Amino acid sequence: MVRHVFDLAHVTKSRPGTENYRLKITRLQVLPRDTIAIVGTSGCGKSTALDLLACALKPDPVPAEAVRENGREERPVFRFSPTPDREVDIYAAWARGGSNALASDRMRYLGYVLQTGGLLPFLTARDNIMLTCKVLNIVPDHIKRIEAITKELNIFSLLGKYPAQLSMGERQRVAIARALAHNPSVILADEPTAALDPSHSKTVMQLFLKLARDQETTVIMVSHDQALAAELGFTLVPMTVTSRRDGVTANLFFSSSMGG
Repeated sequence: MVRHVFDLAHVTKSRPGTENYRLKITRLQVLPRDTIAIVGTSGCGKSTALDLLACALKPDPVPAEAVRENGREERPVFRFSPTPDREVDIYAAWARGGSNALASDRMRYLGYVLQTGGLLPFLTARDNIMLTCKVLNIVPDHIKRIEAITKELNIFSLLGKYPAQLSMGERQRVAIARALAHNPSVILADEPTAALDPSHSKTVMQLFLKLARDQETTVIMVSHDQALAAELGFTLVPMTVTSRRDGVTANLFFSSSMGG
């Protein structure tokens, strides 16, 4: 049986307000080691989709009635299987204990690279990178990996500096190292090089992708640069947006098993 790291069907997230926005993930099936770039117009909900996958944003409740698709009734599905022996029903986890019920899986199996880096300003680059490893109590097992990653990203000599002492590009490379340090099953990256100039952006993305592939990590990235993502070998997954009288719906559909 094929294992999907993420298996979603008919998952929605509504945003209240005058715009009446609704994200609909009709189907999202991601295989281990897939490298996917979610692309679409600005404001269409790409980051919202990523936050759902990061278990940082609660999906809409499961509707009372099943969804009809191709003449069949289907129930919403949201499963996360980071390893062959671990499967999490995300709907059930949210119902059971909210975000706290997902904290352990989020910490152990996910690495998240934010647009802004998201580094803690009172920690050195070294301590930012090692933070998750310290929380998981796995530092001794990952020292060599962290050293190799920081050398490849050319930030090894900067580990004693604080974020305020680093350039934007250096901070972003530290953020990438932090996301990779604990060897997660999945890396989620929200436009990780958006603040960089094109030449640095390509170099950083090449290194990021190489390191992720070396660790056999699944990568799902939100990208503003479709050409670069395609050049680097990402599978482009477009978000389509439909305007209606009562609001806007953004739809996401991808299935690796269909040749993605």
